[in-house]
Amino acid sequence: MRIADILKISQRNLFRSKLRTFLTIAAVFIGALTLSLTNGVGNGIKAYVNTQLGNLGVKNTLTVQAKQTQANPINNDVRKYEPGKKTGTFNLALLGKNDMDKIRSMEGVTQVIPQYNIQLEYITTGNDKYEAVAAQYIEGLNLEMITGTTVNPDSLDEISLPSRYIMSGTEQEAIGKYAAIAYKNSAGTIIEKAVKIVGVQQQSLLGNSALSISSRLAEEIHYQQTLNVPNLADSYMGAIAQYNVDYSEEELSGLKTRLSEAGYDALTLEDQIGIISQIINGILVVLNLFGAITLLAAAFGIINTLLMSVNERTSEIGLMKALGANRKTIFSIFAIEAASIGFWGGLLGVVVSIVLGNILSNIATNTFLKDFVGFELLAFPLLPSLGVLLGIMLLAFIAGALPSLKASKLDPIKALRYE
Repeated sequence: MRIADILKISQRNLFRSKLRTFLTIAAVFIGALTLSLTNGVGNGIKAYVNTQLGNLGVKNTLTVQAKQTQANPINNDVRKYEPGKKTGTFNLALLGKNDMDKIRSMEGVTQVIPQYNIQLEYITTGNDKYEAVAAQYIEGLNLEMITGTTVNPDSLDEISLPSRYIMSGTEQEAIGKYAAIAYKNSAGTIIEKAVKIVGVQQQSLLGNSALSISSRLAEEIHYQQTLNVPNLADSYMGAIAQYNVDYSEEELSGLKTRLSEAGYDALTLEDQIGIISQIINGILVVLNLFGAITLLAAAFGIINTLLMSVNERTSEIGLMKALGANRKTIFSIFAIEAASIGFWGGLLGVVVSIVLGNILSNIATNTFLKDFVGFELLAFPLLPSLGVLLGIMLLAFIAGALPSLKASKLDPIKALRYE
């Protein structure tokens, strides 16, 4: 029997019991919809993360922080007191001047820039004051800018800010204007400093939600906030360590190991974004499990549907065998019926998920993701979508193997006598 004839018979037999077939396809559809939507979220996030990684610009920078070794309240670890160790709020380990010298002396490190812990009170734009957080700009980092440029690393009076701080006019009109940032010095006196707006930042995974200032300006503010406070002087949240730009992955790994053995945690910007991606992937795996459980239940439905079909068509199978149909042909008819259930359920699930995904993506883009330009919440590339469909068809084919095998082994004489 030709393949075309087997396909035609299989599709016709599917709808002999329309309600039973519909319910089985519906079960497959729910599993396919769940898997396709979760994969859509994963593909959307991965595409955005890859874009972010490609736009970083900084290729030879490590963020270095002291390893956090404070006592763990869960397992009641007790650690020895270290007189020279600097700690901040909640006993978090900080870096000191000796740490900077130690990192600077590491083989492969070409430059070390302290990351200062500075606290802003507010920023004044127009006649109003708004709460603000400052972030120290890493030289060479490609912040996503709506307009303007990043701050000059040596500037003491430049700033770039997120677009939400532009309360009147356009982002372009804000460039070149002055704002005032305020902070308290070590005596508790509020100091206002005029700064020139040189850029307006676009929200991204790099966290462009803070005001961006140069290392020199951060150093000046830190100095005034820690003057005559020995406990806070020469204390840093971390350090930016630049390494040899020609380093291979193996050499970079060796540098990270040396820093780790010296008591520091060192991460590239790629590592930091990768951690976010890993957390999201873990969530998606859990969601995919729900889809897989639904498909597993649907697989038992397919087995049940085909076993009932075999029992109902026993005489017909006997007649086909009497007319010359071999075991391979009978097996193929029922196996293709099972795969067809997977195909139609999977196809509907993938198509509906794409439609729903586009609707949800548009809603997200215009609401809570509007600041993340280029972030598509759900993406459905062709190959992953085909992978979901083919995977479901394979599962359905495997589920239908047992009933198909039973049908192919029927004795034609007994089958013809079956009532």
